[in-house]
Amino acid sequence: MNCRWQKGKLIGRGTFGSVYVASNRETGALCAMKEVDIFPDDPKSAECIKQLEQEIKVLSHLKHPNIVQYYGSEIVEDKFYIYLEYVHPGSINKYVRDHCGAITESVVRNFTRHILCGLAYLHSTKTIHRDIKGANLLVDASGVVKLADFGMSKHLSGQRADLSLKGSPYWMAPELMQAVMQKDNSSELALAVDIWSLGCTIIEMFTGKAPWSEYEGAAAMFKVMRDTPPIPETLSPEGRDFLRCCFQRNPAERPSASVLLEHRFVKSSLQSGASSSSSSFNGTKVMEAPLSPGERSEFKLAQSPMQQGLQSAKTVTPDCETAQRSHYKHSELTVAPRYSPRSTLEVPPGLSPSSSGPNTRPPSPSGTTNRSINQECKKNHIFG
Repeated sequence: MNCRWQKGKLIGRGTFGSVYVASNRETGALCAMKEVDIFPDDPKSAECIKQLEQEIKVLSHLKHPNIVQYYGSEIVEDKFYIYLEYVHPGSINKYVRDHCGAITESVVRNFTRHILCGLAYLHSTKTIHRDIKGANLLVDASGVVKLADFGMSKHLSGQRADLSLKGSPYWMAPELMQAVMQKDNSSELALAVDIWSLGCTIIEMFTGKAPWSEYEGAAAMFKVMRDTPPIPETLSPEGRDFLRCCFQRNPAERPSASVLLEHRFVKSSLQSGASSSSSSFNGTKVMEAPLSPGERSEFKLAQSPMQQGLQSAKTVTPDCETAQRSHYKHSELTVAPRYSPRSTLEVPPGLSPSSSGPNTRPPSPSGTTNRSINQECKKNHIFG
C-alpha cells in the first residue's frame, strides 16, 4: 500500500474487496481507500479489475464540487488500491435509513439541486452515470451531495449508445430495458436514463424505499418497463410536477439536468435560503458547494445554451410542460472521447429493498416478454 496512507476502519464491502478510511501519514488528511483482491486465475476477478481501471479513467478526467474526487491508484502484490475523496457521514441511502421519517422536503430539494449540478456537468462531457441511486450519492458534513461510484458510467461517442442491461433495476429507466430487448440504442436520448433514476432517488429519499421494491425478479422488471412509479401525494405541487418531468415515458420529452435546475422545485429552495449560506437539519448544515473561480468557469461550460439563456433573461422558473420543450441537443460541447467503464464494487453498500411485499402477489408478466426479461436478468446478474 502507498506508504503515504495508513489504513483505518472498514466502511464498506464489495464482491472482490473492501473500502476503508485511510489517513495521510504526513498531513492527517483522510481519504476513502478501496482495497480490491486480485485473483490471477479467476476470470471474474480479472473482469472486475478491468472495469475498475476503466472507472478510474473516467473519474480522473472529472473535476466538480458535486462529483467525488479521484486521488490515485496502485497495485501492490495481490491487491489493487484506489484512493478517493472521503465523504462523511456517507451515502444518501444511509442518511435516509438513519433518519427514517425525519428527512424533510426542504432537504430533498437541496440534495436534488446538488445532484442536478453534478449531472449537468457530467452530461456536458457526454458521459452517463447509469447508476444514480441513494447508495451512490454521498453527503458530507455540510450537506453537500457528491456523485460517486462511476463503475457503470459510459462515455457516449458516435450515433449508438450500445447500452447494456447494467445498473440497479428499481432505479432503471424503462427505455433502457426496452432498448436492450429491441437492440435499439440512440446516443441522443441516452443521457435521459439518469434523469429517470433521479426521480426514483427522490422517491427513495422521501419515502425511505425505492419504487417497486416490493417486487422481485422479472415481476420488478415488468413493472419498470410498463408502469410509472407512484408519486407521493404528500409532496408539494412543485415536487410532484418535478417528478412528472423525470418520469416522462418518452426520453425525448424528459428535460435535461441543466433545464431541471431551473424548475421551481429546486429554485424555490435556493431562493428561500438566499439570505443565509446554510440551513440546519438534524444537527447537520446544508450548504451550497463552494466553487473556485476555475470551477465556476467549468460549470458555466457545463450549462446548456438553454440554461444560460434562462439565467440571463431572469425568466420564471418552468414547470414540466415548459421544460419538455427543451431537448438534449441544446448541449453540443466538443469533448474528447472518453471511456466506457463498469464496476461491481459499490461504496457504500447499496440499498437492499425489502423482499417481503404485501400479501397480494404482484402480477407476473407472461409469454415472450417474461422469458426475455428472465434471460436478460440472468445474463447480467440482475437480482443476484
